[in-house]
Amino acid sequence: MPTLKEHLFQETISRSLNRLRSEFRDKYKPKKDNRFESHGITYEIGSPLVTREGVVFEISSKIPLDILSSRATKEKYFKAIKDIISKKGKAPLSVDMENIVTSLSLSEKKERDYVKAKYIYSENELYDNSEITKKVDKFKKNPENIPVIPGVTTLFGRLVLQSVEEQIYKKAKENIVSFINANEGIRKKCS
Repeated sequence: MPTLKEHLFQETISRSLNRLRSEFRDKYKPKKDNRFESHGITYEIGSPLVTREGVVFEISSKIPLDILSSRATKEKYFKAIKDIISKKGKAPLSVDMENIVTSLSLSEKKERDYVKAKYIYSENELYDNSEITKKVDKFKKNPENIPVIPGVTTLFGRLVLQSVEEQIYKKAKENIVSFINANEGIRKKCS
């Protein structure tokens, strides 16, 4: 059973990633189930999971074999994307290729390959106790605009959740932008 802290983090991080999904769906072409498409490539930001090690979430993109040249293979494309996103910003915990087969009817199947990157952020990457303490002191002197978070009674706790929400949004956005840029570069080379 999750602790209260894990529950509050889960709720806060889910809200932050939902906001990010919504922004990308508004900016690019929306697809079903919270996905979006940029330049013929579908992306998805997975649901977060709060663990003792930190916050884990996945970002995936379709391998666009249908718009690549005939000499491009899914394996080469995957390796190129993996190499790029592993060197940009925070490296993913893992990068895997996933094959999904969907049955459209008894005789028809649709097969897709995806690049799936799993990211993990520790609590230390999402907030700094000394910075939160400084903010608490500042709010005690000037109590305007104190964030209100239902169920959280301490100012320190509210400021921690506010920092977690801001940081996960910022970091996940950097991850997805890096993923989109990597796909764009490789797509152009392989078209």
